Amino acid sequence: MNDPCGPLYDPATQNYHLYYQVQPAYVQWGNISWGHAISKDMIFWEDVTSWRGYDYITFAPGVGNNHSVLGVFTGSTLPIPATNNITNSTITAIYTSVKYLPISWNGPYIKGSETQSLAISYDGGVTYQQYVNNPILASPPEDMDITGWRDPKFERWPEMDIVLYGSDRGHYYMTISSGIRGVGPRLLLYQSSANDLTNWTYLGPLISAPGNYTLNENWSGSLGYNFEVSNVFSLLEKATDGGDNQTVHVFASLGTEGGNTTLHPSPQWSVWIKGNLTKTSNGSATMNIVASGVADWGDAYALNSFYDSKEDRRIFYGWVKEAHKNYGQRAFGYNGQFTLPREVFVQVYKNVINIHESLSQQGPWILIPNVNRTYTWKTLGVRPINEVIKLRQNSTFVSLMPQTFNQPTEFTSLNVSSSNFEMKANINISLNATAGFVFRRSSNGLEYTTLIYDPVSEYLILDRTYSSLITAFDQSTVYAKHTLLTTVVDITYINHCYLFFLN
Repeated sequence: MNDPCGPLYDPATQNYHLYYQVQPAYVQWGNISWGHAISKDMIFWEDVTSWRGYDYITFAPGVGNNHSVLGVFTGSTLPIPATNNITNSTITAIYTSVKYLPISWNGPYIKGSETQSLAISYDGGVTYQQYVNNPILASPPEDMDITGWRDPKFERWPEMDIVLYGSDRGHYYMTISSGIRGVGPRLLLYQSSANDLTNWTYLGPLISAPGNYTLNENWSGSLGYNFEVSNVFSLLEKATDGGDNQTVHVFASLGTEGGNTTLHPSPQWSVWIKGNLTKTSNGSATMNIVASGVADWGDAYALNSFYDSKEDRRIFYGWVKEAHKNYGQRAFGYNGQFTLPREVFVQVYKNVINIHESLSQQGPWILIPNVNRTYTWKTLGVRPINEVIKLRQNSTFVSLMPQTFNQPTEFTSLNVSSSNFEMKANINISLNATAGFVFRRSSNGLEYTTLIYDPVSEYLILDRTYSSLITAFDQSTVYAKHTLLTTVVDITYINHCYLFFLN
């Protein structure tokens, strides 16, 4: 399995849905279909219909759509509220139908290889009917030498309506991930009326960047040369996270290909940007970049999101590649997994003292100067959803009294042996010291994984050099930029760690 597709909450059935790209017949990529699972809490999931054979497959290549004979790539879904005439809700899915392969950002692009298709479910997402006139979009803009044209994401977007028309007109907007060969990545913007999701008008590129662009080479990752699985969304500052309950911010999450990976073990980046929307002379809009950060410094890619109307929050899932690098893959019997569901939000800190020079640069933050020589600091926050508490059922709780370490060789042991655990820790650290944890240490001490924070370099470092004696596994070190904020209220340097280990 790889990309999460079409996650949604259906208020009519009170079900969460998660579709996903899957190869139902083998552990290697190919025959890309959509699997489907449902949940009441996003923690415990059930395959739709059954897990046996192909029962859990919602869309299969070529079934009901001759434009998808070689694959059903990523897309999105939205519920339409139930009426008196429909027992369950109606769910619309728009996805990329694939007719020719291979498709690669750095190889020749075959015209007609990717089109956008639509299907509708009248039974709450259990079965779908393909639109008879698929594809709903047959080709990308004619004047573009593209590197890709896939992964449609559609939602209502009142903020875009306000930019274009001065008020909310109820339009739906769709983005398609793309790029221009030899130029750089593009996120293309389309529009439709609320009454006809089969008819879309191309407005123009919403996000444009030069190849391998980065706002900050240390903090922001690379936008690469081609976008994949991209989402654009608006978030309101909430008082519970330090905000004013008024200001709305526009963000985009982007999967990027072909960029500089000096600070990243994967050839692909998951990045986010914050931007301002500006109406253009041709009736479209552009999103300029005012802040940019890395959405996941590790192995997660193809982040896909939905608005959870039940709890008024934006939830993301990501695809995590296997660290065994195909070693023993057939014996494992599976390949790929998803992250825990993550809530993204606007995090606001007030009265911040600009201790570190890095904060004066552009990066994954907005700094607003205050009259008292402090700053208001805003960024895109991320946290596990509250429902993860359900994973603690029948668990053992272990706690430590506060510990002080003055020498590099000092440590304490939790004496916990488990493949699955959740840990919270607050570290009060001086700016010239490092601190961290050792996990999954074998009884002979030959295998272990280290997580260290270095406030001087502002790196959180996951060292996997000795994680396994099997050298075919991925043993690369992951570096994640992280700064410690200080305020006039609390001038201590505290790093709050919240870690999940799932076997």
